[in-house]
Amino acid sequence: MKLEEKLALMEIMFNPKNVAIIGASENLIKVGGMVATNIRIGGFKKKIYAINPNPKYNKNKSIYGIEVLPSLDKCPEQIDLVGIVVPSTAVLDSIKQAIECDIRTAVIITAGFGEVQTKDRQDENKELIKMAEKAGLIFVGPNSLGIYSSENEASPLHLGMGFMTPQPGTVAIISQSGTMGAILSNMMTRIRYFVSSGNEACLLLEDYLEYFAQDEKTDIIALFIEGLRAASRFKQLCSELTIKKPVVVLKGGRTKSGSRAAFSHTSSIAGSKDIYNSYFKQAGIIRAENINQFMYLVKGASFLLPLPQHEPLRIGIISGGGGYGIVLADLCEEQGLEVVNLHTHPNGPKLIEQLSEHLPFYWSRNNPIDLVASRDFDLIPKVVENILNYDVFDILFIQTHAFFRQMLNSFQPINEFGKKMRDLMKAVMKGIGKQVSKTEINLCTRYPDKKLIYISPVPTFVDPLFEKYGQHKILIFPGNPEIAAVVLRKLHDYQKYVNRRK
Repeated sequence: MKLEEKLALMEIMFNPKNVAIIGASENLIKVGGMVATNIRIGGFKKKIYAINPNPKYNKNKSIYGIEVLPSLDKCPEQIDLVGIVVPSTAVLDSIKQAIECDIRTAVIITAGFGEVQTKDRQDENKELIKMAEKAGLIFVGPNSLGIYSSENEASPLHLGMGFMTPQPGTVAIISQSGTMGAILSNMMTRIRYFVSSGNEACLLLEDYLEYFAQDEKTDIIALFIEGLRAASRFKQLCSELTIKKPVVVLKGGRTKSGSRAAFSHTSSIAGSKDIYNSYFKQAGIIRAENINQFMYLVKGASFLLPLPQHEPLRIGIISGGGGYGIVLADLCEEQGLEVVNLHTHPNGPKLIEQLSEHLPFYWSRNNPIDLVASRDFDLIPKVVENILNYDVFDILFIQTHAFFRQMLNSFQPINEFGKKMRDLMKAVMKGIGKQVSKTEINLCTRYPDKKLIYISPVPTFVDPLFEKYGQHKILIFPGNPEIAAVVLRKLHDYQKYVNRRK
C-alpha cells in the first residue's frame, strides 16, 4: 500500500464517523467490557455498535447504552473503524468479517500472535497480515492497548483498555508498550493522540510518525520504544522532523535483561544501546533516561521551547532558604548551565541594588538569591519583577511556597495538641497556597515571553493547584531539582541542534 493511501486511512481511523466493537461485553473484568465502557467514558458522541452473537443479548439489546448486534454485517451503515477484543483464535474470523463488510481500519487489542514463538501462532500472524494487505485494510496491533484521538475535540475517541481521560492537547504519544503508554498518557494529562502500537504487524511506529509529523495541531511527539523494525526509515524521518517538532524518546531494552523482556513482550529486537544512542543524537531526538524525566522533557518542550540562544544558558535561582539554592546551583553547573555571578555581570550591581530595597540587609547579595526564609508571601513577585527588568538571566528558577501545606501530610504529632495544631496549620497553609499560586500564575501571565520555572520542595502531584499551573503552561517541578537541571540541559542541547540545522 502506498504511503498516501495509508495516511488517508489513518485519518479515518483517528476520526471515524462510527465504531463497531467485536467482542464487546457487559463483563467489566474482561477486555470487551473495559473497551465498551471506555469509549463512552472518553466522550465519543458518534454511533457505536457492540458486536456479540451471545443469545443473552437478544433480549437486552444494549451493553452500557451501546446497541448490540449479532454480527458485523447487521450494522445498518458503513463502518469506519472496528475494534477487535475477541479471543486470539477468533481474530482471523473477525478480520474476515471486516473485509467482507468493506471496512478499511481496525484496532486489534487481542494478544497472542507475533510475540508468541510457536508455529501455529506465527502462521496465524502471517495469515492476518496477508489478508489485510490483500484487502487494503490497515490495523493497529495485535497486542495493543488501543488508541486515543482528540482530532475531533467535540467527540474524542478512546478505543482501548487503559483508563485515561486526558484533555485535548498538542502531544502525540506512540508507545510499544500498552502499560507504559497508559502511564505516560495519564501523566501528560493533555494529549492529541495516543497509540499503543503493539506488535506492529501492519502499521509500524514509523507510520504513526509520518502521520503525526504532517498534523498541524501536533507540536510534540513522545515515544516509548522497545525496538525498531524500520530503523533507517526512523532515523531519516526524525532527522527531517526534529527541526520542526521536538521528539522525546524513552528507550526500553537498554540492558540484556530488558532486551530479552522486550522480545517476549512485543517481539521487538531491542538492539545495541550504543547504536540507538548514535541514532538519537544524529537525528536530534531528546532522550529520556527514566519515566519522570520523560514526562518533564515533554512538558518542558511544550512550555519552554524555543530557548534563548546564549551559550551557556544563563540561570537565575530564587530560593526560600540558602541550602536549597546551593543544591540547585550545583546541579545546574554540573549540567553545563551558567549560574550567573551578579558581581561580574554588567547589570549585576544595579540588580543587587534594586533587590536590596526589598530584601533584609543580610541577604546573600548574589545568585542564588536567598529570600532568607521570609514569610512575606508577596516578596517573590516583587523580586521577580525587579529581575525581569534587567537582561541578566535566560531562565529563572523560583522555589514556590504554594505547596508547603503538603509537607504537613507527613507530620505525625505524638499528642492531641500537636494534632490540633497540625490541622490548624494545614488550614492556614491551604489559604496561603491559593494566594501564592494565584500571584505566581498572574506573574507568568503578565510576562509570557520570560522563562520562569517553579520548583516545589514537596514531592507530590496530589494537588489541584498543579493542574492550574499546567493550564497556564507554567512548568513546575515537585520535589526534584535534579530532574529540573537535567531537563533544562537536554532541552538546551536540542535547541542548539535546531539552531545548527536551520
